[in-house]
Amino acid sequence: MGYLVGISMNSRERVLAAVNLSKPDRVPLLHSPLPGALIKYGEQLIRIFREYPQDFGPSEFTIPKPEDLPPDYRAGVHRDKWGTTWASTINGIHGQVVDYPIKTIEDYLTYEFPQLQEPEKYKDRLKKHVEDLRAKGFFVILGFEPGNFFERLQWLRGFRNLMVDLIKGRRELENFADRLLEYCISSLQIVLEAKPDAVSFSDDWGTQSRLMIKTSLWRSFFKPRYKSMFKLVRDHGAYVYFHSDGYIIDIIPDLTEIGVNILNPQFSCHNLEALADSVRGKLCISSDIDRQYILPRGSPKDVEDYVKRVIDLFGYGNNGGLIGRGEVNIDVPLENVEAMYRAFMKYGKYSWVG
Repeated sequence: MGYLVGISMNSRERVLAAVNLSKPDRVPLLHSPLPGALIKYGEQLIRIFREYPQDFGPSEFTIPKPEDLPPDYRAGVHRDKWGTTWASTINGIHGQVVDYPIKTIEDYLTYEFPQLQEPEKYKDRLKKHVEDLRAKGFFVILGFEPGNFFERLQWLRGFRNLMVDLIKGRRELENFADRLLEYCISSLQIVLEAKPDAVSFSDDWGTQSRLMIKTSLWRSFFKPRYKSMFKLVRDHGAYVYFHSDGYIIDIIPDLTEIGVNILNPQFSCHNLEALADSVRGKLCISSDIDRQYILPRGSPKDVEDYVKRVIDLFGYGNNGGLIGRGEVNIDVPLENVEAMYRAFMKYGKYSWVG
């Protein structure tokens, strides 16, 4: 029994092999800088991205201008198109909700969703974007409007109010959630016509040590609605990419059951061995190199050792079902960013036993 070496894949082939747990030639890379990191480091950070090109699109990034940032990432107090007001002290870092439009139960009934982009023109732009990236050999992930569900409910109603409405089982919330689901479905249908390889979803479900709500409530209220969205994506031949911060291991079997293909959990909230056991042979993991401790506070050697451990657990340990990703925030030293990518390239070139 020998080793399979020397297999060369382009980016899309590499990611497809990782997503399908079918032994890619190396760990595919995904760049994930926060806008604040691009503003802080500028060309120094972009140079690192160029040196370690990603498999999901060009590795060139534009340094955001503060005035062009969305309301939830702009310093100061700003209102978004959903009617939610955000406050932030640093440009490029996600702010906090300070005011929300659904203040009473009755407001659920009268709230009007923002208009989706004009479908035909938007479809044409998306289709060209996908075709251009695929012609260059990339794996293409698209988002949709609004991109989240649980978080959007929080930002429209306020976290505490939403929790009360959930616990009390208020019919007005049920009806509003169905209206939001219809909105998401309409947006997804537009995006899916462009034929992306995957569609990304994002909802932070955990605290540092547990889910924000009981699993029984998650399964009765949220799981069926996610299932509808994920089924639409899968029925169009695309994969489901799901990001969720916090401790979420209790619902990973559910996410697998209803169609998630690529999961991006927060590593620092989990025991990595237990997390690897929960996804082995079932899901591709988009890594989250520990951004609470290792990336911002560790040494380059700490980062290298952590990446090697991640590759052993989720790459070799999961038939190559690993995407190499680490969120770059303003507290991450550039030497650690470089150490992360260098380690992915050093340890992520697989030698598969044949």
